[in-house]
Amino acid sequence: MKAFATKGTRGTKKYDASFSFKVSRFTFDGIRLPADGATLRATTLSLSSALVPTSLVHNSSYPIMLPITHLWTRLSSVKWEDAWVERLCFAGEQNLVIKKFPASRSIKLDLYTDATNGKKLIKAFGGTLRPFDAKGWQPPASKMIDPLRISGVLRIYRDKALFAKERNAGKGLPLLVPSGMAFGTGDHATTTRCLQLLVKASAPLLASGKPWSLLDLGCGSGILALAAETLGAGKVLGCDFDEACVRISKENAKLNKLTASRFIKADVLKWKANEMGGAYDIVTANLYSTILTVAAPMIIKAIKPSGTLILSGILAVEEIAILKTFSKLHHIKTLKRGKWAAVMMRKG
Repeated sequence: MKAFATKGTRGTKKYDASFSFKVSRFTFDGIRLPADGATLRATTLSLSSALVPTSLVHNSSYPIMLPITHLWTRLSSVKWEDAWVERLCFAGEQNLVIKKFPASRSIKLDLYTDATNGKKLIKAFGGTLRPFDAKGWQPPASKMIDPLRISGVLRIYRDKALFAKERNAGKGLPLLVPSGMAFGTGDHATTTRCLQLLVKASAPLLASGKPWSLLDLGCGSGILALAAETLGAGKVLGCDFDEACVRISKENAKLNKLTASRFIKADVLKWKANEMGGAYDIVTANLYSTILTVAAPMIIKAIKPSGTLILSGILAVEEIAILKTFSKLHHIKTLKRGKWAAVMMRKG
């Protein structure tokens, strides 16, 4: 779930009796990964309420994609965990990691940011700030299940060595998507459910023997686009607002020797359907619900007659509102996991 954002309502509010914050309409969900005996929480953001220090708010309808050059760190009480996630959401999704340790009431906040905001954080909240080499960063070893199996059809690997060893063995089509800074290795509920719906939607297209196509809006790591090509799509286009995601998606395509998938930088709030190479048999959009709402007319135009739309990044409580937004389409299926929902619809 990556790359696009829209403007929320703002006002001034006091929080915790000591800081003044701007109120933006955001919320979050956590992904917990065990590492080094701690629980890491990487935040992903969608719409609801967040508290951002006034000195750190940018005057823009879109988040400014700042280069990550520094790491800001601070210890806090575990009871303030949710408040910190909301306070720091301005920095962008997946830039905040919260470490929780067994038998401890403290948490450690790691925020990957730029020098300017890092200094503002020090002034507002204290903590420590040090330079960080984003290009040389490697993700921590993960204890997630590898491979992740999707509907008995796909095997998603994060480990390159294991992928190389098992690529030609076992049941299901193999796909390598290494863990990294781009969202999407298949573990998060939104991505997993999208993959499951993609397998379902692609089955009749593959059985027909006719060429089929897929457009992925907010491609992140490229996982949905590359899964589509693995499943037999002959034309695949993935787009993302974040240049890093576009680069990583291209790298993942090379790792899997997939040549039909193309990745470009684009903003879903500004693009036009005819600029995306026409209409597609399947369109996937793992984006925030408000982005889906604003971009709905263009998304619908990008779907071929009788084509399929797969949406995720939606909170389960937002499902009805999203279905109303896309009421021109026929609702086929909804998959839910925890707070999240993924929806499949058909055009015509």
